[in-house]
Amino acid sequence: MPNPINHLFTCIVLLLAVGVLLPAKVGAQAATETMVSVSVRQPGTLPDVIGDARKYALTNLAVEGALNGTDLRYLREMAGSDFQQQPTEGRLRRLDLSKATFVPGGTPYIYKDTCLTVQGGPLTLPPFAFRHCRLEQVELPGQMDTLGVGAFEYSALRSIRLPENVVVMDWAFNHCDSLSQVEFPEMVAELGWNCFRYCGSLRTLHLHDIQFLSYRVFQHVTGLEEVIVDGTLWHADGWFCDDCPQLQRIEFSGVVLTAGGPPIASNCPRLSEIIFSGFSFPIHYGAVENCPLVERCRVTGSVMGSGNEDFLPVVSDVSAISPTLLRRAFDAVSKFAAQPNRTAMRSVKKNNIVLKFLPLLVKRGWKDEALQLLRFLADSGFPYPSQITSDTVYAPLKSDAAFVAVVEQMKENADFRKILRQSPPYDTGSAFRQPDPPRLTYAAADDSLLQRIRAYFQADYIAGSGDELTRLKNVMFWVHDRIAHQGNFLPRTRHTAIDLVEGCQKAGRKGMNARGQAIVLAELYLSLGWPARFITCQSNYEEDTDATVVTVVWSFTLGKWVMMDASMAAYVADENGLLLHPGEIRQRMKDNRPLLLNKEANWNRKEKVTKEHYLDYYMAKNLYYLSTYAENRPGIDTEWNAAYYTLAPMGEEVNIGKTVYDDAWFWQKPF
Repeated sequence: MPNPINHLFTCIVLLLAVGVLLPAKVGAQAATETMVSVSVRQPGTLPDVIGDARKYALTNLAVEGALNGTDLRYLREMAGSDFQQQPTEGRLRRLDLSKATFVPGGTPYIYKDTCLTVQGGPLTLPPFAFRHCRLEQVELPGQMDTLGVGAFEYSALRSIRLPENVVVMDWAFNHCDSLSQVEFPEMVAELGWNCFRYCGSLRTLHLHDIQFLSYRVFQHVTGLEEVIVDGTLWHADGWFCDDCPQLQRIEFSGVVLTAGGPPIASNCPRLSEIIFSGFSFPIHYGAVENCPLVERCRVTGSVMGSGNEDFLPVVSDVSAISPTLLRRAFDAVSKFAAQPNRTAMRSVKKNNIVLKFLPLLVKRGWKDEALQLLRFLADSGFPYPSQITSDTVYAPLKSDAAFVAVVEQMKENADFRKILRQSPPYDTGSAFRQPDPPRLTYAAADDSLLQRIRAYFQADYIAGSGDELTRLKNVMFWVHDRIAHQGNFLPRTRHTAIDLVEGCQKAGRKGMNARGQAIVLAELYLSLGWPARFITCQSNYEEDTDATVVTVVWSFTLGKWVMMDASMAAYVADENGLLLHPGEIRQRMKDNRPLLLNKEANWNRKEKVTKEHYLDYYMAKNLYYLSTYAENRPGIDTEWNAAYYTLAPMGEEVNIGKTVYDDAWFWQKPF
């Protein structure tokens, strides 16, 4: 008689074996079964097209047509995961979406913190679309622009070919434990944070051209051994490899345009080699953290600048750069300059890259290539001919007629008063025609933090005892004299007057940029009972990084706003001496009416500021768009959700806060 215990044990072993072998059997079967193709003629009808009999039987499916939430929910169920992310009987392993698009509508397709419906454009794979699904292979549309957040996380995906120029959002392939192969296209637009997190089967990532690598993009990629970028890297944030225990090697063999903050990698105990074998512009990488086997990068190509030369050596001898490498860099810069910036690339300014590269071309005698890039600058509206005409490196080109023509075009680009004159008008009063237009508000002088600021700086003593306008000027001159203008520095602290000043002291700095100065000045005015705010002034030239920030304060004596610019100790008046605010200055520039600059205007008490530079060039350029906070109180500039508005000419969308076209609303009275 058989032993019942042994019989039971044998049954358990057989059941476990079936459980272990079944997924492999299904996967193998899916690879050999015929692909079934269906067409969805109307969004939401995929369940009718497939039918109940085939829903849980199909392993290979190609879908053509526009899919909504109902269709995506059905696909998830076919692929083994329902709306609540619970297992289904679905056996779908291979899915071809190369002829599919996504449209809003239908039922929610997944519950992930909330009920998610299809949003975004037709070529956006919705967030968490196949989360917890058993799909092993997915073919995506060749022109798909975005893979949504967590699109494939916790799936059974084994390989993926990414579409050309795609944005891969955060967590897209998180915990895809079986993913062992990623085929990158010629150009990737962006790889988001943690997009390959815990992909333990990945060994090598071989990227080509890529526009943006996010901060800690390769974080917790537990099996990753090697990262190679052999194309043009537009920008990579710092710490782009983090906590990768098997990572041994990183190589940049193409062209690196920008990169950094300082650590290139962190918490990678086996990382032993970082190689720059291509051409790198000045970049900010200068360290690793908790990577004990790396002491110094190996440079076999050219690196024009680094965050730490002891860690990343600079190899910048122009004569030593091979023609092949220089040609590759030129082709990369030309291609980069010809493409429009995507959202992720706002921090990488084309003119900065081109200007850094031009001297190399001139020094090597590559005249035609230099002129080609100069024409790009001119055609893109580059408005700074002085940088080109004053640098002696361009002396070999100055007798060339083509060079002279390009410079003249740049001079035309720099006629900022003309640009203002040609700008569309404002839609005056439009905001007030809406119900309950928002108000711009100002903290009262009895606010506890303002009172602390008033006492900390001894603001009453600074203002003095003269008439109102004299007191306003006294406070502005005090900020100018006590806080130097240092255009590239702002303390990393809360943006209040006290925190900014103490942040400078801790950093060993004597000053800060115009934004910091304007914030300090505005809060001093507020502490003394004058409504005040700081205004960001910027040009309409997309590539221009040289914006400025000024303070406007309400004069009770004049019954109007007036501008005080602490960075240049400047204020502006009309021909009768009436002090003006930035909107009035801008309008008088458009109308070609007189403007007067105070004689005390200067930069850090080192250089006199002239009317020609300050008004005709600097402010004429920067008065195209004006931005302000709705609430004006200490610390508002470091509150991520604060309401922010940009005043623009009619018809122009600036994408800096909320765009408004009503100048009357922007300059509304403070009470």
